[in-house]
Amino acid sequence: MIEDKIVSKTDLLNKLRAYRKTPDDDNIVYKQKIKKALLSNPYLLYALNEKDLESELFNDKGNINWEWDEKNKKYEPLGEWDRYFGSNSNIRPFLFIPDTQTGVKHYICYQVGFDEIPRHSQINKNTEITFTIFVHGNDRMDKLTGLPRHDLIASIIREQFNWSNIFGLQTKLISSKESMTDNNYVVRTLVFQIYYDINGITYSPFGEQSYIRNNESWQ
Repeated sequence: MIEDKIVSKTDLLNKLRAYRKTPDDDNIVYKQKIKKALLSNPYLLYALNEKDLESELFNDKGNINWEWDEKNKKYEPLGEWDRYFGSNSNIRPFLFIPDTQTGVKHYICYQVGFDEIPRHSQINKNTEITFTIFVHGNDRMDKLTGLPRHDLIASIIREQFNWSNIFGLQTKLISSKESMTDNNYVVRTLVFQIYYDINGITYSPFGEQSYIRNNESWQ
């Protein structure tokens, strides 16, 4: 029994922290993958126009503040790009409707979920990834591209995720809608679908190896 292995507060916290790494819960796993994808995209971070973080995104020569990692064959940030992410920052792993504020700030919120299981399947689901983009009305146009900022951000996300295999299965855009919250924010919402995704058949007992479980009963 799992309770036999949980003795102290440290044990309890170690079990909860393990949720970040185990493959059991797609909500957590996919959100981690989204975070990694967004924070490695300098086009997206630029479009958020966060002036306080521009020195992290570009160096003093005006170049993108990253370097090529020959071992992993990809660019790695040199600046603190993770400062764009968090419950009080621009990129948030939950839906957050910003309050009316005088300061100009833009947000990308993302959600993971499903409400449909394909017919004749016990182990599959149709996962949906939703991005909600809030752009403050006082900075609604990107002056250097001439594009509405919420459309620019949406197009960058579309380019990165549509028909990609970021989640291990192909992801496709199924909805793109424009709206507004009030007189302060213009909004665009993108919904991507992972068709016939696996419905949580991996089980990772605390301190043990993960294994596939579908028809077994919970103990």
